[in-house]
Amino acid sequence: MNRWNIINTLIHRNMYKTYLEIGVHEKQCFNNIVIDYKVCVDPNKQCDATYQVTSDDFFSTNKESFDIIFIDGLHLKEQLHKDIQNSLRCLNDNGTIVCHDVCPWTEKVQSRTVYVTTNPGHDYWTGDVWKEWVHLRATNENLNMYVVDVEDVGVGIITKGQQDLIEIPEKLSYSYLDENRESALNLISVEKFNKKMANT
Repeated sequence: MNRWNIINTLIHRNMYKTYLEIGVHEKQCFNNIVIDYKVCVDPNKQCDATYQVTSDDFFSTNKESFDIIFIDGLHLKEQLHKDIQNSLRCLNDNGTIVCHDVCPWTEKVQSRTVYVTTNPGHDYWTGDVWKEWVHLRATNENLNMYVVDVEDVGVGIITKGQQDLIEIPEKLSYSYLDENRESALNLISVEKFNKKMANT
């Protein structure tokens, strides 16, 4: 299971009609999403996005609302913070925000500088977006957050709701994440995700 499998499952189970994607790269995920209406945002002119602007610029003028929003933009914690807050403001009732790259499996890939390896299957960079995810788990009790444990470096799910706040250290380090991955991220298996969707 990968990110678009998860997104399409959420769309199907919740009968969503509208989709926004932040950050498209080669549009692999976007092109695999099955929904009535979808738009995407990316400032890179080579990406052929619906809106060729930064997410900040898009949200500053956006008047639409969406059932499901996928965030895979700039992989830095401060940008994820802005993208989540902006997404919450245009999310429809019973909507879902999906975040990519929130479960890095090595310290190198979660650095704040782009890390790329030529090893097959490991050509990626998650950045430190996991820190914003954990921060929200510790500070916002009005969200329901969990991460599906897939090889696709973690797919985070956010809905409006309620969660018990976790305690986190003042300074977040990769060693903290590595030692507390399940509780910090609220990490669940694919099997548990499928069961959750079956009971929706």
